[in-house]
Amino acid sequence: MESVFFEISIVLIVGTVFATIAKYFRQPMIPAYILAGVILGPPVFNVIGNGELMETLSTFGIAFLLFLVGIELDLRKFLKSSKVAIILGIIQMSFAIGVGYLIVRLLGFESGPAFFLAVALGFSSTIVVLKLLGERRELDTLFGQLVIGLMLTQDFIAVLFLILFGVFTSSSGGAELASQIVFTLIKGVFLFSLALVSSRYLLIHIFKYFARSGELLFLGAISWNLIFAMLAIELGFSIEVGALLAGVSLSFLPYSIEIGHRIKSLRDFFLPIFFAVLGGQLIFSGAEDVLLPAFVLSGFVLFASPVVVIGLLLWFGYRSRTSFQTGMAIGQVSEFSFVLVSLGLAHGIVEQYIVGLVALIGLITMTLSTYMIEYNETLYAFFRPLLKKFERKHKTVHGEIIPETLECHIVIFGHHTMGYKVRQIAKKMRMPVLVVDYNPGVINQLEKEDVPHLYGSIGDDEVLERAHLDAASMIISTVPDHRSTLQLLQYIKNNGIKTPVVVTAFHMDDALTSYKNGASYVLYPTSLSADYLGELMKSGMRGRRTEHIKELQRLKHLDLAT
Repeated sequence: MESVFFEISIVLIVGTVFATIAKYFRQPMIPAYILAGVILGPPVFNVIGNGELMETLSTFGIAFLLFLVGIELDLRKFLKSSKVAIILGIIQMSFAIGVGYLIVRLLGFESGPAFFLAVALGFSSTIVVLKLLGERRELDTLFGQLVIGLMLTQDFIAVLFLILFGVFTSSSGGAELASQIVFTLIKGVFLFSLALVSSRYLLIHIFKYFARSGELLFLGAISWNLIFAMLAIELGFSIEVGALLAGVSLSFLPYSIEIGHRIKSLRDFFLPIFFAVLGGQLIFSGAEDVLLPAFVLSGFVLFASPVVVIGLLLWFGYRSRTSFQTGMAIGQVSEFSFVLVSLGLAHGIVEQYIVGLVALIGLITMTLSTYMIEYNETLYAFFRPLLKKFERKHKTVHGEIIPETLECHIVIFGHHTMGYKVRQIAKKMRMPVLVVDYNPGVINQLEKEDVPHLYGSIGDDEVLERAHLDAASMIISTVPDHRSTLQLLQYIKNNGIKTPVVVTAFHMDDALTSYKNGASYVLYPTSLSADYLGELMKSGMRGRRTEHIKELQRLKHLDLAT
């Protein structure tokens, strides 16, 4: 018992240390956990000795991971995803599996493991990508929405693959295979329908009672996850299928966000164990036999699929910048990749070294793709001349409204809330405006209102050129991202533009840096709020409350419209 306690404690402690280092260097956590497993596993210190127990704990970790994926895998969001994103996901997966299979076969792998590897390497990491885009406040951008739609498509393909997994591992082929596929799909439809029906008629009432107590809500969600996982096993599916569908059934409930929040802590406890066990399997008989496949397949994941996505989006009529940013976001393997190879190992389809190979590819791609996403603006600037040649000039997804003559106008970067109010003030003053925004919902609303606008980012030189900043009477940016603000100020300085520029900062150091880089005035909301509060204290609040509520309702209506 003490040895088990020692092993689990060491895994969690070392995993925490590595995760802290990864966080400090702005790296994803998953590679850090895998590295911890490498250090603690047979390749180095061989601390992880109780294999069966650690495997059991890691199974719980992956069950809770997929349970959370299911909760976030809202069918309503998937149905709202653009057709382009769904088509993009299907073509990208087809390319990854088809071409990936040929590459793996050329590297000397047998057909069964080669197909398995190709499928595993076709998925991109939802956790890594959404976390990075969320931190950069880019989930609401056009490319962010395309990435989300693509990820959702990949997730549903993963569900289908997990459902059919048992058929391809047990059937001998021919008529038997066809009949088993049909029978398995019937069982899969039954299980999926059960998840939806139970959500609608059973869970809504049970969890309404559970929601009265945080403890009951937590235990009820875990119990439902385990019940569905056991039911999946009884029907011949894997634990992973049951956990995923259990999460899907809860995604429709009004308590899904709270459930997800409470389950995350449990997932975060078990996940380091799962990835540490995975890292401990990084055992290779000969480094020369695995380094070439690892580098070749990492290159395929990092560059081949992103290039396909970029090319397809350019063909669909998207601008080069949007296409490039979308492609850069998918250059890594997924959590599903690790789940699939673990299942393959358990069923004897793949050997131990292939699990280690995928873990090594995960280390490489997750680390490098983080930098690719972080510095996609710099990379785009390098590739922009080439990408511009492939843009479809007469076919763009988002139109733009620009007056024939642009002069003495106010350029507003960012239209949400603050930008909207600035536009209303300019309208009262009868001053022409040009709105620049990267949210497709905002652009659609501006098109309906016939407001002059440009679709694009504050960091895109082409957009800044088309906004005619040198002829504007004022430039106002409500964009909160400090890096984008500095890009705007640098562009204005480099081009000798004398137009007054007002920017926004939410941290004092950022505000001072903006002044040093040439801002005429910096909106610092905390300071402005304190000044306004002082006015309220002097003049009183009579009538201000009602007026403020009406204003908030107008802004909320605008938010819903976009």
